[in-house]
Amino acid sequence: MQITELEPKNVFFYFFELAKIPRGSGNTKAVERYCLDFADKHGLKSYHDEYGNVMIFKDAAPGYENSGPVILQGHLDMVCEKLPGCKKDMEREGIDIIADGDTLRADGTTLGGDDGIAAAYILALLESDNIPHPPIEALFTIDEETGLRGANALDASRLKGRRLINIDSEEEGVITVSCAGAARVSCEIPVDAADTAEACAEKIMVGGLPGGHSGMDINKNRKNAIKTLGMLLYELNENAGIKIASIKAGGRLNVITPSAEAVICFDKSAEPDIHKIIADFDKALKAECAVSEPGAFAAAEPSDVPEKSADDNGTAKIIFTLMQAPYGVRAMNADIPGLVQTSSNPGEAIFDGAALRISFMLRSNSDADKISLIKSITSLIEYIGGTVEMGDNYPAWEYHPESPLRGVMTEVYEEMYGRKPTVNSIHAGLECGILTEKLPGADMVSIGPTMHNVHTPEERLDIKSAVRVWEYLLRVLEMLK
Repeated sequence: MQITELEPKNVFFYFFELAKIPRGSGNTKAVERYCLDFADKHGLKSYHDEYGNVMIFKDAAPGYENSGPVILQGHLDMVCEKLPGCKKDMEREGIDIIADGDTLRADGTTLGGDDGIAAAYILALLESDNIPHPPIEALFTIDEETGLRGANALDASRLKGRRLINIDSEEEGVITVSCAGAARVSCEIPVDAADTAEACAEKIMVGGLPGGHSGMDINKNRKNAIKTLGMLLYELNENAGIKIASIKAGGRLNVITPSAEAVICFDKSAEPDIHKIIADFDKALKAECAVSEPGAFAAAEPSDVPEKSADDNGTAKIIFTLMQAPYGVRAMNADIPGLVQTSSNPGEAIFDGAALRISFMLRSNSDADKISLIKSITSLIEYIGGTVEMGDNYPAWEYHPESPLRGVMTEVYEEMYGRKPTVNSIHAGLECGILTEKLPGADMVSIGPTMHNVHTPEERLDIKSAVRVWEYLLRVLEMLK
């Protein structure tokens, strides 16, 4: 199927228009301006708050003048990841979308379906003149992927609606009604350096891992490259003796780290042992991951010998930190079968010769559990002489037993598809947690079409699902008189 043939044309038109605009988190000025220009072009009132969030207002369709407003909400930014070797400059260039069977994907990069499809739905609704709907208050937030910062800074005083549909979920047929809160924790551990006396250096790499969303995929037992690198460094130091000169891994805390690298120094006499240890590690890794992560590898290549590296104690301290850094599911929810309650993802590790910096995304549907995990990491880092800095910290979106909006959306889904939707909670961050504080008393749900492997270059948007969710959204709006 050619992308120009996709229906409904207005939805996919805006999806492709947004794809042309670079809009990674922190780089959203152009897409903000696009939305404001759209409002001006269509004679719609708009507002742009100091942080960069955009609101566009559309009057009720005939017959809905006495209906309460509905807030339709999504975020404009996207995670920018690309395959090794991809030459795309995602700071300056849009993405190239490919229709691949029943899905849309991007050529070598993330697709931006999270959350470009929400913005496309909303713009198509705002443009329309033949869709029944209450007054619409369209809310486009920014910097969602870097800690829900747009929502956190939102000036919500112009929003009068108290019914909100967030379009940032990734599974059709699921109505999300609560989500985890999260915190970003950055740690710095000073490391003593010494002049490099060793004659050899190599860059070691672990990679080929699928990565994934650090909330939605955390229960899939995917390897985190930071932890895998820590294990390889441990084996090298234990059996051959090395000094670590640098580490570079990850960078996005909401992504399970897919690759990592380090430069190590060692004596010439240890070179055969170094190569054997890496080869054995690679063989064991491939065997362990043959089914679940078949691209996994460990490798090395020659490197110039750096002037300085961590000394013996510093190397041991780095390895200890990487080995002890908590990763994965920490607790399951006792009330909801299968729901992860608390998790940790080390999403970045950098060693530049003076200090190891390692940062985590912590998630929990329990604020008490989140605080406990923060304290656990803090005690570990302080024990080895490091410091901890708290970053973005946002609350969980708690479940509310009474929800008229949820009732309508459940009834509409059953009417359209002959079965009840799944109503659930998720172990990922949605802006609804913050928006409940910004909009007291608001009734909220989250929906979205089926997407796969978000936050990775393997991201896919199911075309037929996107169409069905559009039709479902239109029917819900029609019923919200």
